[in-house]
Amino acid sequence: MSLQAGQEDGDDVTAVPAFGDDNAPAPVDGANQNVLVEEDDGSHNSEDEDEEEDDEETIPRVIGNIDDPRRMKLTQEEHEWALEIKEMIANSPELDKYTDFMCAQMAIITRGDLEDAMHRAHGLQDFRREYKILDTLEQGHMCMKQLTELLPLHLLSFSFSPSEGTYILAHDLTKIDTKLLNTVSKVETWMAASYYLHTTFSADMASIRRGCIAMVECEGMDWTKKQDFKLIQAMLRQLLTVYPFIGEFRGFHTGTVFNVLASILRRILPSEFKEKFRTGYRFDGRLDSFYLMPDVPTANRRLVSRLCETLKRRYDNEQTFSLD
Repeated sequence: MSLQAGQEDGDDVTAVPAFGDDNAPAPVDGANQNVLVEEDDGSHNSEDEDEEEDDEETIPRVIGNIDDPRRMKLTQEEHEWALEIKEMIANSPELDKYTDFMCAQMAIITRGDLEDAMHRAHGLQDFRREYKILDTLEQGHMCMKQLTELLPLHLLSFSFSPSEGTYILAHDLTKIDTKLLNTVSKVETWMAASYYLHTTFSADMASIRRGCIAMVECEGMDWTKKQDFKLIQAMLRQLLTVYPFIGEFRGFHTGTVFNVLASILRRILPSEFKEKFRTGYRFDGRLDSFYLMPDVPTANRRLVSRLCETLKRRYDNEQTFSLD
């Protein structure tokens, strides 16, 4: 499979026309503006039912307009799950207070599994305390900037893709070197930045459902760079307690070495993600030759700026979202 420049790149996807704007339904009239009903199959013909259908809104699989209000909507089922999770957390005095947005996020991730939601709520609280997470835009900016300084060639680009209806992160797997994470402070930076990255990926309900797409450069992996897979596994396990994994992994220029490493990674990946772990993508040149332009410092500043813009969108959405 080949990728031509500009089709799925992390820099220019925002220039693609928004998907489906002209056909977007009108907002729902009802008690809760954050609830959407499932699409009707069209088999009901009574005037009363037709009148009710006029007030219904559906959730398309792809919502390509980043400002489309449907991106923040829940289905009726998700809304009910979120209310149950909110009540459960409210009745658990050992837990910190969680926003309605986070309750909705847990509802989407767990599909209403209250036991799983409780496990994640405790995991989130423990993670925030261990890594001193403040959940602020200022700290998020600092942590993600520090990550680009710690691993300057690792993260390549980030932006919203209208054609996919979600966010795309391009990064170079060969530039991760766990030997650089040789102090407690550096590990804490990596973990905190990873938390803020996943928070950024989850800017609205649509992006939480779809998951972030990772475009991953794999060319150049070799055996001389020994990685601490126990550290990577620990990071994944902690983050997966808090957030869902990325929606899809697209490995570019995968070779023998990566395929062997991939077999190891598949053992520690959650079962539901294994089918989304795809390799064999190709591009005319390494991904960094397309993204790190005109130079690495400029590309990193652009990357952090875009991440923070989306993190702000997440926090703005979280502040205004209500389950009432």
